[in-house]
Amino acid sequence: MKQILVCGAIVLSFGCLVSVPLMAQQVDAHAGHDHGDHSHDGETLAFCLPEWKTMHFEDATKAQQHLDMVKKLGCETKQGKHAGHIDLSYRCLNWKSMEVKTHALAEQWLGWLKGSGFDISHGHVDAVYSKGPESVEFRLVKWKSIHGNGSQQEKKFVDTLASLGVEVVSDSHGNHSDIRYRSPVWRDVHVADHAAAEQLIAWLKQSGFEVAAHKH
Repeated sequence: MKQILVCGAIVLSFGCLVSVPLMAQQVDAHAGHDHGDHSHDGETLAFCLPEWKTMHFEDATKAQQHLDMVKKLGCETKQGKHAGHIDLSYRCLNWKSMEVKTHALAEQWLGWLKGSGFDISHGHVDAVYSKGPESVEFRLVKWKSIHGNGSQQEKKFVDTLASLGVEVVSDSHGNHSDIRYRSPVWRDVHVADHAAAEQLIAWLKQSGFEVAAHKH
């Protein structure tokens, strides 16, 4: 579902991140699984906030700005007043995603979402997977962890995940490494032919991903 969200400078004020509207930016906000309706012209951000987050505002205008923003992102909200300030609570039970046009906007949104308490996931799809007649959709909502040994095969595995736009975290400990990865919202990539799609699907399933039926 397309929505117009206000994207502005992120200002730190009294320990609260507040969005100051400077310009209108069109983003695609996806709730759930929208097969075949993905853009590859920008960057995709995933966000979730399963527990209620409460922020306190002294300024009613800033409170309203924040309320409007989290509502546009699809959050549940509730508010009240206490000891002269405004209490704004919100949550987002399920993973949602938005698409923005540039990396600079992605970084701005990541900062705002993180500062507003959201769990966020962000990855870049390599250009090689942005075009092709065969589309493969996949997701992995929860972190999957594996142990590595620093081999070239492990490096290739991590590089492949990253090129598919999967969020990957790798930490080295002595003679082994701990690798975690996830892709909590449906993401689609494109490949050249049916054989390449089937090969990718098999690899994704073996790696723990949920895979949707691919499109021709």
